[in-house]
Order: sequence, then C-alpha cells, then structure tokens
Amino acid sequence: MHHKPIRIVIAVLTGFIALTAIGGGIAILTGADPFPPAWLAGTPFTDYTIPALLLAIVVGGSALLAAVLVLRPGRAGILATLAAGLIMAGYIVGEVLILKQTPPGPTWIEIIYFGLGSTIFALGAYLWMAKERLRPGRS
Repeated sequence: MHHKPIRIVIAVLTGFIALTAIGGGIAILTGADPFPPAWLAGTPFTDYTIPALLLAIVVGGSALLAAVLVLRPGRAGILATLAAGLIMAGYIVGEVLILKQTPPGPTWIEIIYFGLGSTIFALGAYLWMAKERLRPGRS
C-alpha cells in the first residue's frame, strides 16, 4: 500500500503548525501578541516567556522536524509525527487547564489546534500500524 498522500497531508499539517507555533511564540515574546497577565494567576509562570518558548521551540520545533522527516521513508518520520501530534494536543490541554482565561477556555482556536494535534497523531499511528503489518516476519 502506498502511503505517500498521507505523508504529504501530515507534512502540510505539521508545516502549518510549525509556522504558526514558531510565529506565535515569537509574537508573544516580542509583545506583538499580548496576553493578559491575570491569566497567569496561580500558575507557575510570572510572565509568558516560558510558555512562548515552549510554543516556539517544543511545539513548533517538533512539528517542523515531523514535516521534514515524514516525507522520507522509514520510521523516523512516523515517530516524529506521533511526537508532534502528542506535543501539540498536550500543549493545548495544558494551556486550557493552567491559564485563567476570560472567558474560560477552550477557545475555538484551542479546539482547532487540539484537533490538528489529534489528527496528526492518528495519521502517524495509522502509518506506524501499516508499517508494522508490512514488516518481514509479521503474520
């Protein structure tokens, strides 16, 4: 079975997440996209520096890595895809649970990004299972 179209879809979705997460992290760090300090009340963060760095480096970086590797044959791209999907969805869950948003989350954009992370993970899981089925010695 040829999985190139699925790999292309994953590359597009993770590429989109990489661009928006890296750009969003930079926007938060530079103050171009300010969030209310009150949303951090009761969290381990005194400002948005660490969440912005996590967004840009961890979320954006993992998505960028997946976007590049998934177009290559082998397991590395699939594993990067699984990780990027979990990281994206996990970041959103953490954001919704930790931030004291007004009104409370999840917002529509958080729902979309959680859905993207979940979709990327599901597509990666499909590729992993398909690759395992095709592995020699498997019955």
